[in-house]
Amino acid sequence: MTAARTRRSAPSARSPRVNSPERVLVGAVVALSCVGVLAVYSASQVLAVEETGSSWYFVVRQVGWLLLGAVAAWIAARIPLRVWREQLTLPVTALSVVLLAYVAAGEVARRLGGELLPGVVRRNGSTRWLGTEGLQFQPSEVAKLALVLCLAAVLADASRDLGTWRGVRGPIAIAGGLSALVFAGDDLGTTVLLGVVLVAVLFVAGAPFRTIAAIGGVLLGAAVVVVRYLESFRAARLAAFLDPEAYADGAGYQLVQSQIGLATGGLIGLGPGSSRGKWGYLPEAHTDFVVSVIGEEYGLVGTLFVVVLVAAVVLSGLAIARRSTTRYAQLVAIGATVWLGVQAFINLGVTIGLFPTKGITLPFVSYGGSSLVLSLVAVGLLVAVARDR
Repeated sequence: MTAARTRRSAPSARSPRVNSPERVLVGAVVALSCVGVLAVYSASQVLAVEETGSSWYFVVRQVGWLLLGAVAAWIAARIPLRVWREQLTLPVTALSVVLLAYVAAGEVARRLGGELLPGVVRRNGSTRWLGTEGLQFQPSEVAKLALVLCLAAVLADASRDLGTWRGVRGPIAIAGGLSALVFAGDDLGTTVLLGVVLVAVLFVAGAPFRTIAAIGGVLLGAAVVVVRYLESFRAARLAAFLDPEAYADGAGYQLVQSQIGLATGGLIGLGPGSSRGKWGYLPEAHTDFVVSVIGEEYGLVGTLFVVVLVAAVVLSGLAIARRSTTRYAQLVAIGATVWLGVQAFINLGVTIGLFPTKGITLPFVSYGGSSLVLSLVAVGLLVAVARDR
């Protein structure tokens, strides 16, 4: 009787642990997505009424993209890593290159005095989108997935000597090509993100510090050249970042309004729906600066809740990478985790004034279809890594 009772009470070797990192990951993403739906509705309703006559316009679209992304994540989680590596890496990369090249060609045509190519959309001074005015897709989001898959596939070979130029030129060429195409669409934020993913994956793959330092130095130098000599408006943004009050009527306007919203919220906020910034004071309140609205309505408590959830996503991703059984799985997990974590860090940093203003969203929270769907695909990829054990 005792032995039988012991056998029945013993947990199954195949049953998932309650505190498994993939469960924490999924739980944190679900919570962030719910916060995002509430925040997008509150932050966008004034703009939605002005543009469409319905306060539900943006949030309904957000929920639709969220459902599509959830299906995509479910599918991604059930695709074996072997299939991702052998059958999907090349098609995803090819699709990314084709879409980015088409957007870049449209921007080149515009700069030469012509018209944008059909389907290429220019908005807020940037040419980053494909589609129509009502339905747009950002190809640079696919580039993030393509880079993670390519780097993991190339660096999975443990015999590659990453201390030599021959060993690192392949990964650098892949990241450099995708980054150049993304930058051609005037998306410096995503370009920086791709560079950070490259450095992180190379580091985990075993590249020596001198190699990492050299790559980081080149990336930093390139960023300085871009800001100083190629795009004058970026220099204005940098000046506004250093002294936002001096540029409060120009390049520093968004940052000042964001900080006002966060300060107004205090400890517990003004209450749901009570943000003042969304009444035309804070541009892009439902996209790049949605955290400012959260801070104004839910205070420091609400903002820290979002930060804790983002930290849970990153830490669970790192735990999945640490428990991976193959080099390829580990590199995929690191790449996807750095992608989501650094993007969130940049967005939060911009909101509080830690970084110059960038057009980059907070994963799972900000309004945006392509960003939301591809971020959820990254989560599905992390779950696929966890299931591969």
